[in-house]
Parts: sequence; C-alpha cells; structure tokens
Amino acid sequence: MVFDQADLRELAAFGDEVGVLSLYTTMEPGTQAGRTRLRNEIAALRQELAAGPDQERARLVGLRLDLLEPRITELLDPAGPGIGRALFAQVAGDEVRTEWVQLPVGDLAVLKEHAYLLPLVTAVQADKPAGVARVGRDGVRLFDSRYGLAEELKPVIFNKATAEWSRGGSPTLPGLSRGGIHPDRFDQRLEEHLTKFLRDSAPHVAGQARRLGWETLLLVGDPRDTSVLAEALPAGPEIVEVDAVLDHALSPSEVLEFVRPTLDEVRARNDTALAVRARDLALSGGNGAVRLDDILSLLRQGRVEHLLLDEAGRWNAELMGVTPEELKEEMIELTFEYGGDVTMLETGAAEELAEAGGVAAMLRW
Repeated sequence: MVFDQADLRELAAFGDEVGVLSLYTTMEPGTQAGRTRLRNEIAALRQELAAGPDQERARLVGLRLDLLEPRITELLDPAGPGIGRALFAQVAGDEVRTEWVQLPVGDLAVLKEHAYLLPLVTAVQADKPAGVARVGRDGVRLFDSRYGLAEELKPVIFNKATAEWSRGGSPTLPGLSRGGIHPDRFDQRLEEHLTKFLRDSAPHVAGQARRLGWETLLLVGDPRDTSVLAEALPAGPEIVEVDAVLDHALSPSEVLEFVRPTLDEVRARNDTALAVRARDLALSGGNGAVRLDDILSLLRQGRVEHLLLDEAGRWNAELMGVTPEELKEEMIELTFEYGGDVTMLETGAAEELAEAGGVAAMLRW
C-alpha cells in the first residue's frame, strides 16, 4: 500500500512497553549499498544495547531482531517497491508495520518508546499531494503526484472531429461538422466548443482535486486554454498556470520530473509565507508562537495546530539533555498526538524564523 499522510498520525501512536524498532533504508537502483548500510546500522544498535546497563532489554531486542529477519530481508529486496523504505516493530508486542515512498529516507536503526518519525516526515515534506493537468486541444489529461510517485487519472477527451467530450465515451456537447459551414466560421465554432468543453470539464477536475487532497494544481498548456479552465474552477487548491508544451508521449514519472521545479518553487513560496504568518501572529499577540521553551510548553498542552521547524535547526538541545534530532522527534510526536500538522522548512523559508530560533507554531487558541 502506498504511503499516505494519515499513516504518520497512526505511527505517532505506535508504541510498546519495551520499545519500538524503527528501521530505515534507501534502496538506490543498481547498487547493494542500501542493504549494507542498514545491516551495519542494525549491528551497531545491537552493540550499543549490549554495552548498556539494561541487559534484559538488549536480550529482548536481539531476539526480536532475529525473529524479524525474514521481514528485514523483504525490506531489503531490490525488487520491492519504493526507494525509501521503513519497518516499525514492537519489541514486546507482535505488531509490525512497513511503509515505502519513492523518496530517500536515509539508513537508520533505532530503538525508541514510539516509532521514530523524523526521517519519514522530512522526506515527504518535499512532495506533498499535487495535481497536474495537461490542457490541450485533445482535452485535459490529469496526473496525481504525491511522495515521489505520479499516476495518470482518467482523462477528459475533446474530440475535434465532432466537438464532443467524454470521460469514458458519453458525449455531452452537440456535434459539429464542416458540412455547410464556411472554413473560417468552422474554426470559430471549434474554438467556441473547445472553450465550452474546458468550462464544462472544470467540475470533474475540481472533484478529483477534492478527492485526492491536492494542495496545488498545475495547469500546463497554452495560456489561452489554461486561463479558461482556471477561471471555471471553484475555490480549492492553489492554481498555477504553466505556459509550456507537455509532450503527449510523456509517462507519469516523466511528467512529474518536468513539473518538479515548478512544484518546488510553489512549495518554497508557500512555506515562506506560512513562516512569516506564524512569526507575525506571535509578535502581534495572535494565535502564533515562537521560541523553543514556549512552544514545548504549548505542545504538551495540545494547543499547537501547525508546527514549523527549521529542517537544519540545531537549537540548544544539549542543555535539555538530548540531541537536536531527539528534540525534533519529540516535538513532531507531540504535534501528531494532538492532531496537529508539521512542516519542515528548508533554508529559504527557515530564514524567516532565524531570530525566533528556527521554530514557530500556529495555535488552536
């Protein structure tokens, strides 16, 4: 099953009285490096626990890893799905969960009270659900993009010969033929029918956007056509028109690569705006917060609706007796525990929070 954002909330509650093993690996095509790195991480975890004071816990984890060997081998199978793969397993319990995304997640083996989410959260931030519509003279081709994957949906076809359109064969516009029509008038009529087709296809496009939770919808094609569809679409995801020719022969993955720079630019811009809004709300006494100590307190009260974290933030975690990564993980877990959202900010957006310590939050109250 393909990873979904809802999985993060479920994983945040995935715990165990002895601990949860979280194994991450990135399988690079054509190499065995990912398999070797994870095996080394698992060996290092065994050694760390064996050298620690809790020998009973080390014994239980060792036994659990032995029992998990078939699942680990499956996780490391080059023929399996996904570049980034993760396995989460209770030590005392029997439950095991696996996730995969078409994005790198690093290589790691850790034992925590709950599933360790930071690598997965960081990976999926860069590729949230978005839609791509290739708008052309043949109709509207739709693509769903999420977490490194792209899938083509059923197109809305415009038939030039009859000026009809369908989503599966049922024409809804009147026929149009050249018989008895002056060539110039025919071209005009064809444009009129194309305009009507684009307007009438807007509810279908909007319905797909709602169903799939797109945050952004790119309309790619001739501006004369994309503007008609853009104006007909109801309120929903952010609409971005792209003046470009999208080759009809491109596969879904090639379409994703073609539009990725635009999606990255849109997301960076939106993340920056979100950081500025959270900071300004905090400074004006509104439902926003900055400063690490304040946000940790608000997280424990369940008041954080949306947590914003500098992906490269270091903070003064050592003063609290933890590493920066452990502090990030704690904040992420607390946010998900109370039903909030998390955004990891890359360099450009994070600069807006530099004076605030690289962290901000939108509050429920």
